[in-house]
Amino acid sequence: MDEQRTAAETVARLQREWIFGWDVAEGDPPRAFDDVFGRFYDLGADVILFDEADAERRTFRAVGDYADAFWPAFQRLRSAAHAIEEEPEVLVSGDLAAGRMVFLAALTGADGGTTYLRCHNSLVWRRTADRDWHIVRDQTAVAPMPADEAARHFA
Repeated sequence: MDEQRTAAETVARLQREWIFGWDVAEGDPPRAFDDVFGRFYDLGADVILFDEADAERRTFRAVGDYADAFWPAFQRLRSAAHAIEEEPEVLVSGDLAAGRMVFLAALTGADGGTTYLRCHNSLVWRRTADRDWHIVRDQTAVAPMPADEAARHFA
């Protein structure tokens, strides 16, 4: 049981670190997706990644395709900040783990306008002989959040 608890704590920590990897501070230099997220994804593994924030509502089966869809837009933002509203809850079974959390996003475009989102996120992580925990499944549901409500989290 201690091994499962340790694995659950590790995956919860990784899930928190993963969402904060999307943060962009004003003036940050561009970063490569692989440099930021290579530790969270096996870039050559089969995956199923879906995020409602994708206007085309695509399901990505390759990390590179997912990166191409989302990362350029994040690099064009003036800033992106995330907060965790509900901490990750993680279930572990052998070399698979499922984590669920609710995070908030404050995305400020080049024009200075900010969009606030509440995101219900579920990630499936896999541990292999070649590497520790990495994301193989993402399901993120996105809903707009009123600015006055977001202000409590992004003061």
